Amino acid sequence: MSTAAVCRAFLGSCRAMAGVFPSLDAVRDWFAAKDRCHRFEVRQVPLAGLDQWSYAPGPLRLVHRTGRFFSIEGIRVETDFGPAPTWDQPIINQPEVGILGLLAREIDGVLHFLMQAKMEPGNVNILQLSPTVQATHSNYSRVHQGSTPRYLEYFTEPGLARVLLDQLQPEQGARFLRKRNRNMVVAVDGPVPMHEDFCWLTLGQIKALLAHDNIVNMDARTVVSLIPLADPDEPPNYGLVDGVTGFGLDIYLSFCRSDKERHTMDRLMAWLTDGKARHAMHVSPLPLDALRGWMVTDTDIRHESGLYFSVIGVDVAAKTRESTRWSQPLLHHKGEGLVGFLCQRHGGVLHFLVRGSLEPGNRDGMEIGPTVACSEVAARSRRAGAPRFLKQFLDPGDLVVRYDAVQSEEGGRFHHFQNRYMVVELPPGKHLDLPGHFIWMTLGQLWRMARHGHVSIEARNLMACLGLLETLP
Repeated sequence: MSTAAVCRAFLGSCRAMAGVFPSLDAVRDWFAAKDRCHRFEVRQVPLAGLDQWSYAPGPLRLVHRTGRFFSIEGIRVETDFGPAPTWDQPIINQPEVGILGLLAREIDGVLHFLMQAKMEPGNVNILQLSPTVQATHSNYSRVHQGSTPRYLEYFTEPGLARVLLDQLQPEQGARFLRKRNRNMVVAVDGPVPMHEDFCWLTLGQIKALLAHDNIVNMDARTVVSLIPLADPDEPPNYGLVDGVTGFGLDIYLSFCRSDKERHTMDRLMAWLTDGKARHAMHVSPLPLDALRGWMVTDTDIRHESGLYFSVIGVDVAAKTRESTRWSQPLLHHKGEGLVGFLCQRHGGVLHFLVRGSLEPGNRDGMEIGPTVACSEVAARSRRAGAPRFLKQFLDPGDLVVRYDAVQSEEGGRFHHFQNRYMVVELPPGKHLDLPGHFIWMTLGQLWRMARHGHVSIEARNLMACLGLLETLP
């Protein structure tokens, strides 16, 4: 298929609210039935009680006995960017590249995506919709002696499926050390053997579910964010969006009206390159017990102030997973975070306010982040140095809230970590005084940047929530 044909298939799927499931209510009924019939047990335990995990010396870190999966390590950060010049913290070191993959198939003329009802121990509601395959290299090489993830062969064996999308993308740079995952969409023409925990959904149904709290997981969101609704290098085809109105039409035009972009791609690349060159962040490894302000105990690892996050242990039992019982550490976050885009029409086309984001775990310096991204937003809003433009999300006033839902972060590594995702629209012509690390981009420009790994996972997760329908339920 040509690029144009692939984009038309994606757009048609995004418009489709009926498919294998005739309605969104039918999807939610199926998901609720899965939630009722599965039994999962997640029990918090002391770190010292984790099966096959222990503190290892040289420098002190928390590791699995195999040396695989991931480890919890300590770092010291020094930077000239942001309000804090230096700090210490634990961080997840998981050098393996995992696969986050969606299997696609055309059914009755509409492209569908195979989704899985999957438990993760850190999810606030345990069961969420994940991509077809969500697996670390340790998972699919069976380090845990569990079963091979279902449908993995479509993503690893050449010739079984056509590759529509295949990109390496960064994870949370504030919590992972240089972590990347392979984000994929592959398509098949013929029937696929079905398992009871999987279902076919249109892109429109997935995006509609994203208007609700904690249904579609983070790993599905990052893959969905990379699916183009149009070819940004081609003019808009209004016949393909006949009947799409309001903010949904604004989203489509923000993807493909390159003639109305406020800044050229060359200007945006120069802005990002300047941020990478101008600001430095030095990250040094440290033993966990040498971190300033952090306490390492047999029970957990936590900051002495009670702020930020802690490292806890959990025992897990889940019959539907590749391994049915295991123990692991998780990063526990207190309170709810906030991830938000301010948007505004420039030249009649919707633009999104992005900011340069420099985190200790970033592989290549500064990334493109959303307008605001912060954890523990209630506490942060009361402290000095609160993020710029945070007030527009906490108190929008007469601004238009286009999207507002609470979503869970990676439940395989984070415990009950939720962010409130928001898109707030400013009226045309309203002036904002922008610091140098903020700039306006269209959705098409964000997608182009994301193709090359320049866009943070927080921004990508928010991009995934933007569809052709009005986004508030």
